[in-house]
Amino acid sequence: MKIRILPLLLLTSLLLTACSSELAEHAYYKNLPEVSGTTRDDPPLFFIIKVDLGYKWGDKKTQYSLAELTPVINDGMRNLFSSKSAVDYEIENEEILKQEILDMVNRTIRRYDSFKGVPGITTVAIVKKQVFEFR
Repeated sequence: MKIRILPLLLLTSLLLTACSSELAEHAYYKNLPEVSGTTRDDPPLFFIIKVDLGYKWGDKKTQYSLAELTPVINDGMRNLFSSKSAVDYEIENEEILKQEILDMVNRTIRRYDSFKGVPGITTVAIVKKQVFEFR
């Protein structure tokens, strides 16, 4: 009985190791608060958006810079999202929105001398996106 269980345990261990190394390609900074505001539509719509920022696994410089600059990044996101209309939030345009977030965050990080050598984020995950009429 013990002999049959050992290969099964080894196989399970190999599968978990393979999956873990693939998942470990990115770490995510999840401490940004939800951003809310209004779109530039007439009449304006209300939005609530939550994003997580992905960076290369083990990149402590980017992780530290995101923690230090959270209020500035949050303000930049609020400004970015408020400049959009409802059509910009449609699923067809989500990759464009993610790229704009990525570019804005990396520009923000590199704007400060103390973070010039920071690699920056590599991906964006939109974990919540709501756009609706506010009455």
